[in-house]
Amino acid sequence: MIKNKPKEDQKDQRRGGFYWLGKEPYASVTHILKVIDKPALRYWFGKQVYLAMVKDPTLDEGQALSSPYQKSEKAKGRGKTIHSIVEAYKKSGIVIKDIPKQFRPYAQAFYKWVKDNNVNILQQEKTVVSKKHRYAGTLDLIAKINSEDNLWLIDIKTGKDIYPEVYLQLSAYKEAFKEQGNKVDRIAVLLLKDNGDYKFEVGQSIINVFLAAKKLWEWFNRDICKEVGYFTEGGKNG
Repeated sequence: MIKNKPKEDQKDQRRGGFYWLGKEPYASVTHILKVIDKPALRYWFGKQVYLAMVKDPTLDEGQALSSPYQKSEKAKGRGKTIHSIVEAYKKSGIVIKDIPKQFRPYAQAFYKWVKDNNVNILQQEKTVVSKKHRYAGTLDLIAKINSEDNLWLIDIKTGKDIYPEVYLQLSAYKEAFKEQGNKVDRIAVLLLKDNGDYKFEVGQSIINVFLAAKKLWEWFNRDICKEVGYFTEGGKNG
């Protein structure tokens, strides 16, 4: 049994890198992890600027530098669409046939994964909060696989590959989920590919590394943390 289901969609309470529960700010897990250097992302960013200039040499500096952000917005839109497809499947079990062409391979990959592994989705897009460590986030899936009793916490990606820092994110979600009185047996990432196939990778919890990253994030953002009241009395995180 999954406990402590939120009465409202706490994703709507996100602003400024924090989830707000009433007047209390909790640092966003994804915002915390921005403190980690991502070499693959830096390479991708530079490549997009280069390709934009190759396609159109008349671009000025601002236009060229904005090109990666335009691609990023498209990727966010793709992610939102896929999450809507997952939500529709969870609620009705229906496989949607009429899907826009650009999203079809990712949807096919998701449906293939569900069929191949006899997946039972229990929760989707669930906000979890760690009051002990003062962070919050929204996990993608809680599911059971192949009729086993194990409870899986799964993150869905639609990028080029699975990168190690995703397990910091999943570790944080698992710890917060556990703090709310629930149990998670396994964590994993489901990568939906643009060829209609998928990659499913199981990982290990590394909550101590996530908490170290959180400390570094707090140090870099100490001024805004103090300003919004993130720190408890005495200037230390609770």
